[in-house]
Parts: sequence; structure tokens; C-alpha cells
Amino acid sequence: MELGLKNRKALVCASSSGIGLAIARGLAAEGAHVFMCARNEEKLRKAADEVQTATGNRVATATVDLSVANAIQPFLDKVNEALGGIDILINNVGGPPPSAASETSSQMWQSGFEQLFLSMTALTTQCLPYMKRQKFGRIISVTSISVVEPIEQLGISTAMRAAFTAYCKTLSNEVAPHGITLNTIMPGVIHTPRIEYLRTERAKRLGTSLDEEMAKTRATIPMHRLGKPEELAHLAVFLASERASYITGQNFCVDGGL
Repeated sequence: MELGLKNRKALVCASSSGIGLAIARGLAAEGAHVFMCARNEEKLRKAADEVQTATGNRVATATVDLSVANAIQPFLDKVNEALGGIDILINNVGGPPPSAASETSSQMWQSGFEQLFLSMTALTTQCLPYMKRQKFGRIISVTSISVVEPIEQLGISTAMRAAFTAYCKTLSNEVAPHGITLNTIMPGVIHTPRIEYLRTERAKRLGTSLDEEMAKTRATIPMHRLGKPEELAHLAVFLASERASYITGQNFCVDGGL
């Protein structure tokens, strides 16, 4: 299937590893001009080299902490300078440290709000004018299955991602007449550094090992395995394409049946 992504301009956030990296690689493989960003310069540079080697397409990069409000506009100026606009926005941000909802302090809630809600809503809002002018836009946000089924010890992530999902649905109705679609992808247990970190923290709490916790996790998934980042990326690439022009305001689980 020809997806119509050649020469489209895509910004992929948190793309130095895991799901973000897989989406950047998938879009570049379809001929899109990709801009990758993350907080760690060394990891980002290695990821960009990997994408370029795998796809033969050069990508642009910049390090940025999008939870810092006054960093967003200067960062978007760099993106616009490199790409000449943004057709596709992949909202993606790493999760906060695990914590029970009952043990989360006001400061932790505030930090999570800035990291998981404000950063993505601000970035989305500032990308809309260009998309509206050209009557085309694809905004795909990576959230979590915790939106529909809360996950133990992920109180901040669950609450903030649920709020952001509601925002996306509301905004999707507002911008649909402009040819802009908004959809979210809710990963289940995708094998990324984040999952290994969370299972390591769980092992510390329970006095078990990482291998034991990973085995327990696999046993809860109907497919009896963890997902691969590229399995989620395939859906993101499709939703970013011309072929997904009548799909908006939807939340898709990629979770092996979990």
C-alpha cells in the first residue's frame, strides 16, 4: 500500500530509544522528512545515525526538555527552519517515576502535570496554525493502556495520560474541519528500556528479580510475550498517512490482547 508519506514533514518526540525511535525509523522508511528530539544528546545522535543507516534518509535532530514551557517555541523554530513546517506530530514522552496515588505529593503531581500534560498540549497547540493553513495534519499521541485500566504504582502517569486523552478527543472535534486528525495509541507492555526500569523497580519492592517480574508480565498477556516497538510503530505510521484520512478521535490499544 502506498501511504503517501514521501516528503511529509514529521516531528517525533522522545525518539532516542524505544517506541519513539521505532516510529521515527518507520516514517523515514516511507520517505518522510523526520526531525527527532530527546533530552540526551549522545543517545539522540546514535539514534539518528541508526535511522539514517536503516533508511538511507537523513534526519534532523535537537535536544530539548519539552516540560520546560519557554523551551517549546525556540525548539519549534529549529524544526521549522529544518523542515519548513510540520505535517505530522508524534507526541511521546517518557513516564515519571512510579508511585502509588495515595503516596504522591503535590510537588510530584505538579511535575507530572508539566511533563505529561502541559508539554504535549503546548506543543500540539503551537503546531496547529501551520496544519490549518495547509488543510492537513496528523497528530498521533503515544499514551498507555493505563488510560482504560489503571496500572499499579503508576498513579501520576495514569491520571495525566487520561487527562491528555480527553484533551485529544475534545481537540479532534474542533480541528476535523481543517483536515487535521488526532488519534492516540495506548501501548500495553512493549519491550523498551522504560519497561525494564519499571520491572526492576517492582523487583526491588517485592524482593524478586527482573527475570521473575518479566516472566510474570508475559504470563498476563494473552500472546504470552512482550510487544516490539516496531509493532506499535506500524500503526503510528499508518495513522500518519494519507490512507488514514477518515480516522480521528480514536484510541487504539496495542497490547497483545492484555
